[in-house]
Amino acid sequence: MLMTKRLVVAGIAALVLCAGLAGCNKKERAAAPAAALNAAEIEKWSDETFGKILAEYRVSALAISVTEGDKLVFTKGYGYADWANKTPVNTETTQFRIASLTKTFVGTAVAQLLEAGKIASLDDPVNKYLKRFQLKNTTGKEVTIWNLLTHRGGLAMVSVMVPGEDGPDRPTHPLPGDYIAARMSEVVREPGTLSHYCNPCTSTLGFMIEDITGQTLQDYMKEHVYTPLGMSHTEITNAPRPGPDVVTQYAFVPDGSPVALPYPVITPAFSYAGDTNSTAVDMSKWLIAHTLGANGPGAKILSAKGFDLMHTRKAGNVPEESGFGMQFFIYDYNGEKVMEHYGSLAFRSMEFFLMNRKVGIFVTFGGGGAPPADAAAGTLPAEPGPVEPAMSHSGVRALVLEHFLGKLPIKRDMKVDVAKYLGTYRSIPANPKDAPGGQPMTVTDSGDGGLVIAGVGPYRPSGPDEFTLDGPLPLQAGFRDSNKFKFTATPDGGMRMWEHVNAGGLERVSAN
Repeated sequence: MLMTKRLVVAGIAALVLCAGLAGCNKKERAAAPAAALNAAEIEKWSDETFGKILAEYRVSALAISVTEGDKLVFTKGYGYADWANKTPVNTETTQFRIASLTKTFVGTAVAQLLEAGKIASLDDPVNKYLKRFQLKNTTGKEVTIWNLLTHRGGLAMVSVMVPGEDGPDRPTHPLPGDYIAARMSEVVREPGTLSHYCNPCTSTLGFMIEDITGQTLQDYMKEHVYTPLGMSHTEITNAPRPGPDVVTQYAFVPDGSPVALPYPVITPAFSYAGDTNSTAVDMSKWLIAHTLGANGPGAKILSAKGFDLMHTRKAGNVPEESGFGMQFFIYDYNGEKVMEHYGSLAFRSMEFFLMNRKVGIFVTFGGGGAPPADAAAGTLPAEPGPVEPAMSHSGVRALVLEHFLGKLPIKRDMKVDVAKYLGTYRSIPANPKDAPGGQPMTVTDSGDGGLVIAGVGPYRPSGPDEFTLDGPLPLQAGFRDSNKFKFTATPDGGMRMWEHVNAGGLERVSAN
């Protein structure tokens, strides 16, 4: 079998599939409204799923919140905010690094400024509003605010984790223009041509918000988003040290002592792409604000027109797969309009907005897996047992969506010539002058009419040039793994592969 024993956790999720929701296939949902969520059933699923994850994958802390309408239906913490002191996770006060979920807050702030008339149009060049620095751009095409919101700004990839920038000379916000200009990416791809995940794009939007308002982004968010929504334990911070309520992550040596992991610090120049700390209860208020829009507490921060603009797909790489509104990934999942974002900064966080059902789900976890080879030895009492590889957001996303919305359909009778998809693929680079890079992903013939992608499968035909995994996605699946892939041919005879939820894609570099 291609699946491993590590899939036992996802298998448990399948046993209780759709607990808490009535109707898990598209026909059932079309015929009748879904029943209200059942908190006890959600807790049963959560305990069986995430409790086992903590035991097998040795995640050190995890929290979940589920909302429906204007109610927090369920929230619970697992593991320890601090393993050394056995401090339990408190969903009201324990902060997790939610990383790139920050981008959806920045998108909301941009929508507010548009509504206030401080931005004339999202089609305006962003340089029109930047006062401290200007984006370096020799492509001949201006970078618009929309380009940045949809990861289509064409900026070069950079690392947001820069060693040596947490010392006494570390600058604080608001940053000087020359500091930003010296570190900001150049525009290397024609804007508007490809959504390629872009941390510098969101950082630039953060600086734009500051230049327009005269406030730091931290102060703006507190005044215009956090406080109106009652998010009293949420902050965007570029402090190089954690506050007292932030989870300490731990990794584990098999049958050995837990090892505390360092607090992940982002360089100030790219802080605004992912430097938010929040709690499960605070994030439930965020879920409710966006699922209800102006019909709920979200009316305090944005009008119905503003929410509609944020929640409407503006651009994407493949029409059939996910695209972007104002920072949110937006896609169809079994007939449900889903908005989401994920964040990975050693911590893993996910927010899901099931817009038809008015249901929100937030999951966050830290730690797990084995420590890096150069980590100091732990001093705490040994924790017996094996250690599975650390989980990714990809595997947990699939687990959550399959539980609440069912499995994606496959077409078992569909016959496809799989040979045209086979080969080795690498990530499409931000700069078209560069060769495709990253870890290679191989696509091979499963031998029974499907594909095996990066060692996982079989993927079965589910539509034209589309393959969906026939089984659960491993929880330790990599960043580029997905439960569905779409293939598109290029004019020069090449082939590209796109994850179901994507900001970027993969290009075939060699055929089998």
